[in-house]
Amino acid sequence: SQTAYSMPLFFGMVDDSCKNEVVGNLIKSINDNNKALTAGDVGYRYLLRTLEQEDQSQLIFEMNSKTDVPGYGFQLSKGATSLTESWAALKYVSNNHMMLGHLMEWFYSGIGGIRQPAGSAAYEKIIISPEVVGDLTWAETTFNTVNGEIISNWKIEGNNFILKGKIPVGCNAIVAIPQPDQDKVFESEIPVSQSKQVKMAGVTSGKTLCQISSGEYIFRTFINK
Repeated sequence: SQTAYSMPLFFGMVDDSCKNEVVGNLIKSINDNNKALTAGDVGYRYLLRTLEQEDQSQLIFEMNSKTDVPGYGFQLSKGATSLTESWAALKYVSNNHMMLGHLMEWFYSGIGGIRQPAGSAAYEKIIISPEVVGDLTWAETTFNTVNGEIISNWKIEGNNFILKGKIPVGCNAIVAIPQPDQDKVFESEIPVSQSKQVKMAGVTSGKTLCQISSGEYIFRTFINK
């Protein structure tokens, strides 16, 4: 099941020698099952966290957008404006229930991209790495910490990806822009390679990593979507 694969992966119980194979089996089982949710209420969070850490946010989007099998998108298709207790989105049971609510964690850490690296406390070190998935064209994400407000607002205008970010005083961040060519990444319309406010930190998973300190920033790049 999805839980049987994702929980050992999340807790680091899978040996490195076979981790890729287990991840592949998890993804295959999801696709073979019409991308339906089968993790159950308890295992659902571990499924989401595992898929996110394995760069499978697009699959998370697809699974939770489906309207033909019970799940988050199914509830929306039935007119739900809050989470229902039943997978079938029945109207005459609890309509204010936390079941499936774990997806909201991904709204912040995946779509908004606000995370913190291992070893960071109270978001003193921040990662902003938004996932541009599905047919989404914008997201506005605010997260309050003891150090202040973190903002990650992004939108797509034409072929431009624009990210407005805010980092609290005393904190620093790595911003991952969905563009592997750093020459096509700008901050306040200045190429990041020439910016005095941004330090380049490499490229990973097709994203340019920009190291910044506290303040407000506007990043822009080109995107094909």
